[in-house]
Amino acid sequence: MKLIAIDMDGTLLNDERKISKENAEAIKAAQQDGIHVVVATGRDFKEASMPLKEAGLTCPILCVNGAEERSANGELIHAVSLAKNEALTILDILTAADVYFEVYTNRGAFTDDYEKGLEIVIDVLQSAGSDDSYEKMREIAKHRFESGAVQLTEDYTKLIDSTAVYKFLAFSRDETKRQAAKDDLEKKDVFSVSASASDNLEITHWQAQKGIALRRLAERLGINSDNVMAIGDNLNDVSMLKYAGTAVAMENGEAEVKQLADFVTASNEDNGVAKAINKWLK
Repeated sequence: MKLIAIDMDGTLLNDERKISKENAEAIKAAQQDGIHVVVATGRDFKEASMPLKEAGLTCPILCVNGAEERSANGELIHAVSLAKNEALTILDILTAADVYFEVYTNRGAFTDDYEKGLEIVIDVLQSAGSDDSYEKMREIAKHRFESGAVQLTEDYTKLIDSTAVYKFLAFSRDETKRQAAKDDLEKKDVFSVSASASDNLEITHWQAQKGIALRRLAERLGINSDNVMAIGDNLNDVSMLKYAGTAVAMENGEAEVKQLADFVTASNEDNGVAKAINKWLK
């Protein structure tokens, strides 16, 4: 094993959105053994960096589902953004479907609705199997705003006109609305439509996928896919799990992800990442 790619929410992070001591130690042990470790996440760079820093970890990050590749010191290596007309098309489709969404840009993530911005984090936590109370999850969600990980905007159209747009994160518990949006989006060949939780959609340029970004990194490092392990739990991890020679699913992962996996590790609450890494280090 020469390269390990690890998803964050529902995988590397526990239900409190933190990296456990066991997971951090396993990653450090792999790095000390000469194995490259990269985080591959739907989060933007700022939101992805915070839990890594808290855990004392330093590694490259494939941000926003592969729309950005950042080096271990935060340098931007590669970026894939949506053209303005493409971003406006997504905006129109999601607005017409009456679903809430956030916009991820080169200036960070933005929402035009504070309360729904909280609800989307709670949904991610619930989808990951969190046993926390609603009040506890709401406090965790508020931290996104307090830390600046997500910002408020009054006008998405003006935002799109002035920034590079990487991703739209849409959310609705109404399956009919969500499916209508997905159907319209998938008619456009230029978009990649995936999910990181049961009630959301993640829309990027088709070239902004974890698997494509992971392949690009591996090739630059001179590493064959047979020597790559990917660990994930949800549908936005599928492309990198298909690419990796060893695909690992979390016990709390989606059924489709488990079906793709070479083996299933423990849950994100039971240090599943550490157990998967240690299996190979031993």
